[in-house]
Amino acid sequence: MRRLSFALLALLALLLFARPLVRGEVFTFRDHSDYFQPLRYFTAFELRHGRLPLWNPYNASGESWLANPQTGVFYPPAWLFILLPFASAYTLFLLLHLILLAWGAYLLFSRAGSNDAALIGAVALMFCGPTLSLLDISNNLTTFAWIPLVLWCALSGASAPWSGAAIAMSFLAGEPFFATAGAVMFVLIRRRDVIDVALTAFCLAAIELLPFLAATVGSDRAGAVSAEEILRDSMPLGDWLHVAIPPPIGPAGIAAGLHEQFIPLVYVGLVPVVLAVVGIVTSIRRRATQAWLGLLALCILISSGSFFRPVAALLTSLPITLVRYPARVVPLGALAVIALAAIGWDRLAPFARPRWLALVFVCLMIADLTPRIAPLLKSAPFDPNVVPYSRTIGRDAKIVRLTSGRSRLPSFDRRAWIAGYLNLFDRRFDAWTAAPLVSRRYTAFYESALGRRDLLNDMSAGYVLASERIPSLPIVARAGDVTVHLNAQAKPMAYWRDATGHTAAVKMLAFTTSAAHLTVEAPAEGEVVLTQQDAPGWSVSIDDRAVVPSAAGVFRAARVSAGHHEINWRYRPPLFLIGAALSALAVMRLLLSWRFVKSSTHKKIFFSHA
Repeated sequence: MRRLSFALLALLALLLFARPLVRGEVFTFRDHSDYFQPLRYFTAFELRHGRLPLWNPYNASGESWLANPQTGVFYPPAWLFILLPFASAYTLFLLLHLILLAWGAYLLFSRAGSNDAALIGAVALMFCGPTLSLLDISNNLTTFAWIPLVLWCALSGASAPWSGAAIAMSFLAGEPFFATAGAVMFVLIRRRDVIDVALTAFCLAAIELLPFLAATVGSDRAGAVSAEEILRDSMPLGDWLHVAIPPPIGPAGIAAGLHEQFIPLVYVGLVPVVLAVVGIVTSIRRRATQAWLGLLALCILISSGSFFRPVAALLTSLPITLVRYPARVVPLGALAVIALAAIGWDRLAPFARPRWLALVFVCLMIADLTPRIAPLLKSAPFDPNVVPYSRTIGRDAKIVRLTSGRSRLPSFDRRAWIAGYLNLFDRRFDAWTAAPLVSRRYTAFYESALGRRDLLNDMSAGYVLASERIPSLPIVARAGDVTVHLNAQAKPMAYWRDATGHTAAVKMLAFTTSAAHLTVEAPAEGEVVLTQQDAPGWSVSIDDRAVVPSAAGVFRAARVSAGHHEINWRYRPPLFLIGAALSALAVMRLLLSWRFVKSSTHKKIFFSHA
């Protein structure tokens, strides 16, 4: 029965993704096209060519690619992009996580209930609006997919290596908030050997976790995110009614009238909600019911954000921004509702329902949810050539945007604004980034530069995108309502300067994702400035001789004497090397642990009904 249920869940997921799989297309809703597809494309391209992408030189005047866990450089399922054509890999990557979510939910719900209840719960979680709303913010989906398995490990008494591996994978999947939520629930459920589990999880994920933590301390997440940004996409109590009642559909084919858009469809389905009510009414005294109700209540409370003053004060006063966009907790609330629905199904057992009735309920849920989730599954052929400008724009100088607010680019014309990570398709240099965290020093410098022409020149901002004509700058291109101006006074991305301020361009400049190489003919003693962010882990050599680097504000620099010089910058962050060593040791421990691979564990997964 368990194997048949796993097969059925995988088949339903395949049918859900049938269109893009058969046509070789990719999803296009919202953040798919301008964020996650170029991010995955850039990362896979580097790995496929044997280069480890430690640094992205093209955004925010350079940024640590490992500090952004969404890149998934060391997340094993993401290596699928190295092996397959991009469109196929992109769809299969999401499909595999949807199957993982369904299988994990089945194991979790069957731990304390029947196979029928587990099947109904797994299908409901896989097809519901909050889950499929995570498709376009795929790091949230990939991490959320691990949570049911993490909870099953806590309840089933799985070995510490196995449990630690599940928690580590949830972090490597790319969303620290969901990974932390899963780890906290694990600890609350199971207090035995949690130190062993925690050390295993930490060491396995250390190769990416340590660079992320280091970057977080000096980023805008460390107390520099505005209250408005933190509380964006808050969700009042009334919007939770749409978990059970389908909201009105807007012009774009998705829910309209909600106060938040982070989760575009909060509808879980009428059948699961009715079953959840049955579960609450008939088993309110059970610890499991109370635990799931507690999770749901916590999610409702956190999601209220700006609509409930105490929550708003708490979220905005934390020294580290843990929860940005409070509605992001809705999928956890949906998990709680569906767990209660599984309990409710089993409470109907005294009515001696026939086994086939579970399949009828599955069909009813699918029929109810399918037309509502359809807009989230729109797909089209993959096309990396989407920027409507010549490839020369942004290749010799950085792009900067002058809008009413850097976080509010017009959504109707993202390609014209080269929004998100679209610049990575053509490797254009962008003065800003869509990364979830940015250096506080660089953020302050960038925001100052938007109002000062001299700072724009210093940061090598040679192309200015604006919605209005800038009289002092010549126009080089247009696309829709966007005008591209040339700022000829911008300094080169690498240049020599002396103490009096005289400058000269370098002869040659080349970037990789872990180094920068340049050649300069220095007219006199001076300093060579590279307008890439200064960050821990960068070392420099001049004419094959290691030297002590200097800094030019937020940028990197090195002192040179007069004459010809070859300068090489190399990026090897110490915490990455420490993390790599810890992860290697943890992997060896897993491979050598008989408890991790013993066959009885696999028997428990497939046959245990306890």
